[in-house]
Amino acid sequence: MPATFGESNISFVASTFTFEEFSVAYELSLISDVGGRYKRKELYDQLFEKDKEKKRKVIELILKVKGKTIKDNVKIPTNVDIALSNIDLVIQEVLKKPSVNIYA
Repeated sequence: MPATFGESNISFVASTFTFEEFSVAYELSLISDVGGRYKRKELYDQLFEKDKEKKRKVIELILKVKGKTIKDNVKIPTNVDIALSNIDLVIQEVLKKPSVNIYA
């Protein structure tokens, strides 16, 4: 369940992330509060299995947070395993550093 623009109170003027990237990180954060480590991994894997495009977006976001540049015509492989530490890093960098208020 991605966030919509109307549900957020964010200024993107000086942000390095787009609203779409924020929305992906927000959706990941909804799962991060569920159960233990193995349950979270299972839920993320189910999410990525259902939506390969979302997995590609998460991989791109991980690379962006880590400072890697991606060229427009590069094909992002989706057959890789995404570590929970990388997902936690994305959540921390995209949602926790700027002041984000979500009214749902």
